[in-house]
Amino acid sequence: MIDISDEEINSLTAAIMQRHGVDFTCYEPKSLKRRIIRALSVFKLNSIHELWVKILKEKEFVSPFVNELSVGLTAMFRDPGFWIRLKDILPTLIGDKKSISIWHAGCSTGEEVFSLNILTREIGLEGRLRSLASDMNSDALKSAQEGKYHLLKLQDYDHNYLKYAGQGSLEKYYEQQGKVGAMDLSLIRDVKFKVSNLITDQNHEKYDIIFCRNVMIYFDSGAKKLVLNKFYDCLNTGGLLIIGFFDALVPIIDKERFEFYDLNQRIFRRIN
Repeated sequence: MIDISDEEINSLTAAIMQRHGVDFTCYEPKSLKRRIIRALSVFKLNSIHELWVKILKEKEFVSPFVNELSVGLTAMFRDPGFWIRLKDILPTLIGDKKSISIWHAGCSTGEEVFSLNILTREIGLEGRLRSLASDMNSDALKSAQEGKYHLLKLQDYDHNYLKYAGQGSLEKYYEQQGKVGAMDLSLIRDVKFKVSNLITDQNHEKYDIIFCRNVMIYFDSGAKKLVLNKFYDCLNTGGLLIIGFFDALVPIIDKERFEFYDLNQRIFRRIN
């Protein structure tokens, strides 16, 4: 088992930030350590020294290494109860508006994006979302845009979809191609994809809903507060912030800025 000291981690993250502008210093230390150790295994490196050598000698290695550190875990219709609640909320939120704006902050490989657009298609609101899907992991973002998922994953996603009480099976939304299913890309025709670092990059747009589910679980408290301030600035008054069950944000949510719209489903509303 490879072990890495805190000093080695701090030195590595500082160098990545200085040389390549990617900030991992706000990640929760234990989580970051696990990710670095996993990355060493993925790239068949035996020590932090070997990692340093590879980073210094091979410029093209930095991108896949950063992508490996920032990989997220996601699933279509994850937490079906949440999607059932969202199905109730959306028609009222949209009302007679021509469209509403959505930001999937930390969209990973796109399962959440496809889930939302399947939902809107099935309740007759297709074409009324204008969405940004962002992630710092360029490989994950490419996967989201391609919309291809292993059939074994899609089987699991179908179980979630059935619990959500979707219309039939997910199979109608993808075409089998060998061991993968290629999603119907018309579902994401109104989605703009962008490589973006949630902590360091600015976003000056305004949104009616911001999704950031189980992304900030990896952040320290300072980074969480920074991102919450950014979300507040980006939300329209009355807009919804949707976080994950494991993000541990409830204690630090500013009650003068956000109200509990549905605490059980971790949905908050900007109030001023």
